[in-house]
Amino acid sequence: MNAAGHIHATAIPATRIRNPPDNLWSSLRYLGPGLILSAAIVGSGELIATTALGAKAGFALLWMILFGCLVKVAVQLEYGRNCIIHGQPTYQAWSREGGIHIHGVHWTVFIALLYMISIFVGQAGVLGGAAQVAAYAFPQVPMEQWVIIVVLVLGSLVFHGKYRPVELIATGMNFLFVAAVLYCVIAVQWTPYAYSLKDVAGGFLFHWSPELAPLALAAFGITGVAAGEITAYPYWCLEKGYAVWTGPRDHSDEWARRARGWIRVMTLDALVSMVVYTLMTGAFYVLGAAVLRGQPALADGNEFIVQLSVLFTGILGEGARDIFMLCAFTVLFSTVFSNTAGFSRLWTDYFGLRGWIDWQDEKQRRFSISLMAWIFPAFCGLAYLTVQKPLLLVKFMGICNALFLIVVAYQAMRFRYRQTDPRLLPSRFYDVALWVSLFSIGYLAVRAVW
Repeated sequence: MNAAGHIHATAIPATRIRNPPDNLWSSLRYLGPGLILSAAIVGSGELIATTALGAKAGFALLWMILFGCLVKVAVQLEYGRNCIIHGQPTYQAWSREGGIHIHGVHWTVFIALLYMISIFVGQAGVLGGAAQVAAYAFPQVPMEQWVIIVVLVLGSLVFHGKYRPVELIATGMNFLFVAAVLYCVIAVQWTPYAYSLKDVAGGFLFHWSPELAPLALAAFGITGVAAGEITAYPYWCLEKGYAVWTGPRDHSDEWARRARGWIRVMTLDALVSMVVYTLMTGAFYVLGAAVLRGQPALADGNEFIVQLSVLFTGILGEGARDIFMLCAFTVLFSTVFSNTAGFSRLWTDYFGLRGWIDWQDEKQRRFSISLMAWIFPAFCGLAYLTVQKPLLLVKFMGICNALFLIVVAYQAMRFRYRQTDPRLLPSRFYDVALWVSLFSIGYLAVRAVW
């Protein structure tokens, strides 16, 4: 990086080239970036927005929840492909060539800047939810102090700027809650809240109630892989090693073969994470529709997460409340933890584009990540203490995600049709899936604006 906006290709050392695995089982060893996204996804959207939507709409909008999980993965794959081919993070890739540039930076990056600022507010709902759970467990400590404690713990876990601890922590924190929620989906059938196949089938009638539109659009924006997770995915692909192992792009057949192989691994990584978060999102929605439907309306505020504990106590009895609160803290904390790590890298990429740091200088890059690892949760904590309504904050974040998806989808189209190496053209099925994704994102974003 020279002056602001003058992009150099990411330096990929040829000495770290590695041949991709040649079978499914050996490919599983190289999964990781998608697991970080799963940790970010299975949290705010599922625990807060999806259950609230299920409580309000019943099974009627199950189709939209599952569609929102499945349809966006094609855009994520295009971002991963572009990263492996060109070896650049998201905002550098956006500014690489063509289009309107302002101070040497593509105009969409400034839209991303507004989005990243909005996420300070949106993630506040997730951080505040985690603090609510901690305050429930230890009521002798005021909730405001718990917000500060959560902020400090997040900063201390992310400031190192290393990839491997993020992958391990994010993956581990999901297991407990995943197991508990899937158990509840089965156990609910032996309670007064049991649901039938007819109830589930009613969730695929594809109708849309106008009064549910804001919450439904927020749920679509935040469930599945959201705009923030898609833009963060290339950073995890870089740090995992997919692009580095492919090697510097050249005209050799060997490079094309390695690129195809690591794209296959990245695709497997994305699809495995899609299965995980789709199952979890569907499970949360079903629990909300079955257990919370007909209960008193959820009141937004500092007791919101305690109200959601009915999901567990209604199935497993009052003694399960503590289990739910422990699991809720795990999943909420994992979300804000993964997003703290991801957005600290997105901000660092932006700083590099503006010429404020040298992206190629690992010391400067790590320092920027460390700085944002403290600033990001601090601003989220401040926003929560100001508003103290987690559902409102998460709905706001979901709508911002739905709108920003337009820009993310537009750049995915540029990646596919202007920046794909001719030797690595995807299949016709892939292109159809990508266009379905782009059309769906555009349609629902227009509905959100309207």
